[in-house]
Amino acid sequence: MSDRPYRTRLLVAPRVRASGVEHRRRGATALLDWAHVEAARAAEVGEPQGVRTVVFDLIVEESGGRVALRLDAEPGEEAQQLARAVAEALGERALPSLKSLAGDGIPTRWYPDLEGFEEAGAEELG
Repeated sequence: MSDRPYRTRLLVAPRVRASGVEHRRRGATALLDWAHVEAARAAEVGEPQGVRTVVFDLIVEESGGRVALRLDAEPGEEAQQLARAVAEALGERALPSLKSLAGDGIPTRWYPDLEGFEEAGAEELG
């Protein structure tokens, strides 16, 4: 049995819009409407002196349970801009890790790998 709080699916070619996140799905453009996102979280993943990225999980409910629709950004200005856009769109549904990144540009959570990030999801999602 897995301790993972949700399944994950990587969003292909995501573009944040006022209405949601456009992405490619099965060869066509799809829109994840902000109204369908229950929560969003973010953290820096990777080695401090190596390759790093900021990972964002947009949590949605599907017929099989919770799913994290995942996207990422380079640490720094790119990640902060993405965090601001998502936090503004979601309001109170943005979890503290996302709000912090949006505010000061520095992720408050760090994990050496995606497994650690996913395991911590249960705690942050409550």
